[in-house]
Amino acid sequence: MLKSFFILIFSISIGYANSVIEKGDIQYVKNNYIDAIVFYEKAYKQKHPKAKLKLIMSYLKLGANFERIKNYDKALSWYKNAVKLKSNIAKSKISNIYEKQADDYNRIKKYKTALNLYKKALKLGNSKVTSKIKTIQNKLNHKKKLKNDTRKLVDKKSPPWTKAIGRLIIPTKLQFISNKKYKTKYKKCSASLVDFKDSKSSKVIVTASHCLTAYNKKAGDLRFIIQTSAGDMIQKIAKIYKDSKYSSKKLKTNSDYAILTLNTPIKRNEVKPFIINKSSFVNLKKRYKNSFGSLAGFSGDIGEYGAKLTYDPECRLNYYSKTYGSSNCIGFKGASGGPVVLTTIDKNQNYRYNFVGVVSHFRKKEFKKIFFAPHHLFFKDLKKAINKYNY
Repeated sequence: MLKSFFILIFSISIGYANSVIEKGDIQYVKNNYIDAIVFYEKAYKQKHPKAKLKLIMSYLKLGANFERIKNYDKALSWYKNAVKLKSNIAKSKISNIYEKQADDYNRIKKYKTALNLYKKALKLGNSKVTSKIKTIQNKLNHKKKLKNDTRKLVDKKSPPWTKAIGRLIIPTKLQFISNKKYKTKYKKCSASLVDFKDSKSSKVIVTASHCLTAYNKKAGDLRFIIQTSAGDMIQKIAKIYKDSKYSSKKLKTNSDYAILTLNTPIKRNEVKPFIINKSSFVNLKKRYKNSFGSLAGFSGDIGEYGAKLTYDPECRLNYYSKTYGSSNCIGFKGASGGPVVLTTIDKNQNYRYNFVGVVSHFRKKEFKKIFFAPHHLFFKDLKKAINKYNY
C-alpha cells in the first residue's frame, strides 16, 4: 500500500515536470529564453532528467545574445550560471569574453586591467592569449624603465622645428571579414615637411625607408597628417620619390631614408617647413663650439601612447658608420622617420636648428640609443625633389 502511494506521488511529480518542460520548450522556440528558464528551473528542482541540459542551453543562448551587443557583464553572469551546472562549453565562452574584454582594455592602453583579464582567460584553458600576455608584460616592463625619460610633449613653448613634423599613415594589409567586407591594417610613422629656401609652399616630406617596407598599394594611399599654425589638422596623399630600400641585412651599404611628395602643396603660412642646408652634423659640430642634438616623433610609449608628438630636447650625436649616425637620444616605435636636429649656438647666442637626419632604429630593445640616417647622404636627391616640387 505504502509502495503504491510513493509510485503514485512519483508519477504525479514526473507528469508535472514534463508539463513544465513542455511550457519551457514553447518559450525556448520563441527565443524567450528568460521565460523558458523559469520553467526549466522548476523542472530542475523536480529532478527532471532533461532539465539540466535545457537550462544550460538557455543560459548559453542568453549569454551569446548579450555578447553580440558587447554587454560582457550580462553575458558573463549567464555563462557563469551555466558553469554552476558543470558546463565545459560555458567555461570556453567565459574565457573568450575575458579575452575580448582584455582586447578592449588593451586598445585604450589600460594594460594592467587587460593583463588580469588575459590571465583569467588563460586559467580557463584559452591558450591563444599566451602571446598577448607576453606583449602586455613587455609593455609594462618598458614603462618601468621610463623613470629617467627626458622626452617632453610638444607644446607652444617647444622649439619651432617641432611644428614641421607630421604623422605618416601606411596601409599594409587588407583583411577580408567576408566577401564584401574588409578592414585595412596600418603602420604609423613620423615625417617632416622640408625646404631649403623660403618657398611659398612645400610638397616634399622625409621619413624612414623601413616605414615603407610593409606598404601595400592595393590597401590604399600613403597619407600625411600635420597640424597647421592655426591648430587645424590637414591631410595629404603622399607618393614615394626616392627610397633607400632599407634592409636589416644591408646596414653597411643601405641607409634608412625615403623622400616623398604630396599631392597638393602645404602653404608656408600653414606650416613652416624645415630649412635644409648641405652641412653634415659632423661638420656643424666642428664649426660650432656649442651644439646639441634632439629628435622628435610620435613615440608609441608616451604622449598618450603615440597620440601626441614628443621630443628629446638634448642629446649627443656621433658617427657610427658610413651609413648611420648614433645618439643617446630617447625614442620608441612610432618616432621612426622623425627628424634628428642639431641645434647650434653662435658667439652672439643665436640659435639655429639644423635638420641632420632621420630617426631609424634602436638595437637590442634599448630605446635610449637611437640610430639615424644622416641627411647629407641623400641631400642631392632631396635638393632635386625640392627644386622640382616646391614653389
